[in-house]
Amino acid sequence: MSEFFKQLIGQLSAIWRRLSTQQKIITSSLVGLSVLGLVTLVLWSREPAEDSGWRVLYSSLQIDEAAEITQQLDEGGYKYKLENDGRTLKVQAREVYEIRMALAREGLPKSSGVGYELFDKNNLGVTDFVQKLNARRALEGELQRTIEGLEEVKAARVHVVIPEPTIFLDEQEDPKASVVIKLSAGNTLSKNQIRGISHVVSSSVEGLKPEGISIVDFEGRLLSNPFGDDETALVSSRNMELQQNVERYFEKKVEKMMVGVLGPGKAAIQVAADLNFDQVEKTMELYDPESRVIRSEERIDENTRNAPDGDHQRERSLTNYEIDKTVEHIVREVGNVKRMTVSVAVDGRRIIGEDGKDEYVERTAEELANLEEMVKNAVGYDLARGDRISVANVKFDNDYLRREQRELREQEVWEMRMMIAKYVGLFLIAVMLILFMRYLARTIAEAMNPPVPQIEPLGPKEEETVEVPDEVRAQNELLERVEMMTREEPVNIAAIVRQWLREPVPGSRNK
Repeated sequence: MSEFFKQLIGQLSAIWRRLSTQQKIITSSLVGLSVLGLVTLVLWSREPAEDSGWRVLYSSLQIDEAAEITQQLDEGGYKYKLENDGRTLKVQAREVYEIRMALAREGLPKSSGVGYELFDKNNLGVTDFVQKLNARRALEGELQRTIEGLEEVKAARVHVVIPEPTIFLDEQEDPKASVVIKLSAGNTLSKNQIRGISHVVSSSVEGLKPEGISIVDFEGRLLSNPFGDDETALVSSRNMELQQNVERYFEKKVEKMMVGVLGPGKAAIQVAADLNFDQVEKTMELYDPESRVIRSEERIDENTRNAPDGDHQRERSLTNYEIDKTVEHIVREVGNVKRMTVSVAVDGRRIIGEDGKDEYVERTAEELANLEEMVKNAVGYDLARGDRISVANVKFDNDYLRREQRELREQEVWEMRMMIAKYVGLFLIAVMLILFMRYLARTIAEAMNPPVPQIEPLGPKEEETVEVPDEVRAQNELLERVEMMTREEPVNIAAIVRQWLREPVPGSRNK
C-alpha cells in the first residue's frame, strides 16, 4: 500500500512539473475555490449544535448535588465541564451513558428525594425519635416523587408537620403540610390539578385536611386556596369560580358561532352572568275548599221492642269528610342564571377598491339584527329575567396584526430565498467541480502525452528553386533508369549484380 502511494505521489509530482505556470495558477485557484465553497456550504446548512464532543449530563442541578456528582467524576477519572453557574454539567459524548449508570449506582442525583428505601437496611440502636424522623422523611420523599410525576411539574419539595399526640382532645392540633412546586417552562397548573395535589397529600397523612395544605411555586405565589378555614370566604370563592366558568361557557358558544359566520378575528364577545346562589328550601300545603272526599262513614241502627212507650226504631249515621290538600317540598338549586348580559362587537367588511387598496365597509342594520337574533338563541335569551343582548359594529384596529402578518410573510419569503440560494449555490459548486475535474483530467492527459513536434524536411521547399549541376542531374537520371530497369527486368539486373560481385576488385591479390 505504501508503494502505491509513493507511485501516486511521484506521478502527481511529475504531472505538476510538466504543467506550465499559467496552468498551475488556474489549477490551484480552482481547487481552493471548490474547497472553500464546500466548507462554506456545509457551515451554512449546518444547524447550531453544542460543543463538539460534549453533551449535557444533567442540567438545573442544585449546588450540593453538583458538588457530589463532580466528586464522583473526579474519583472515576472522567472529564467534565461546568456551565450556567455550576448548574449544567457536560461530559464527553461517548461517556454520557456510562457516567449516568455509574452515578445511578451511587444514588445520584438525589433531586427525586429519599423514599421508603431508608428502611431497606436494619440499623440497630436507632432511637424512637430518629425512627419517627426517618418515617416523616420517607413520607415526604414519596409524596415529592408522586408530585414530580406530573407532566407540568419539574421539581417539588414537600414538608409535613405532624404534632405529637396528646391525651387532651381539645389540645390536639391537626397536621399541616406545605408543597413547593417548580413548573416546567411554559406550563401552568389548573385549579383541578392543584386540588388534586392537595387531596393526594391529605390522603397520605393521617388527620391532614386539604385546608391545612399550602401550595406555592418557586416564585412565592400561592397556588392553593388562600381562605383556608374561613368557610364564608371559601364559599364566595367557589361561587366566583362557578360564575366565571358559566361566563366562559357562553362566550365560547357565541364565539364558535361568530367564527363560523364571520370568520376568525371578526368579533369580540363578553358575557356577564348574574347567578343566584341563594339556597332556598320550602314546604307548601295547599287546600281546596271546593273539593270534599269522604274519609269515613259510620251508621248505627237501634230497634226497641216491648218498651213502655211502645216499639220504635232509630237510625244514626256519622260521616267524616277530608278536604283536598297538596303538599309541596321545593329545593331551589344553587347557581341558576338570574340575569345575563351579552356584548358583541363585530368588525366590518374589508374589500379591495378600484385603486387596489383596502376599504372598510360597515355592517348593515339587517346584518346586525340577524347576528343579534343568533346570539339570543345561542345563550337562551329570556326577556322575563331581564337579559340584555347588544351587537354593535365597531372598526377593529388591526394595524399591529397586519404588521405582524407582513413581517411573517417577509420572513417566510426571506427563508424561501435563502433556501433557494443554498440549493443554487450547491448546484453551482457541483457544476464548477465537474468543470474543474474535466479541466484537470484534460490537463493531466496533455501533460502525460505531450504533442509530437513536427519535423520540417531537410530538403528545399517547393516554393524555392535551386539550380542543379549537370553532373548531379546525370547521376539522378542514371539512378532513375537503374530503378526502372530493376522493376522491369529484375532477373537481368540480379545477374549483372552477381557478375559484379564475382569480378575482382582492382588492386587486390588473388589468394
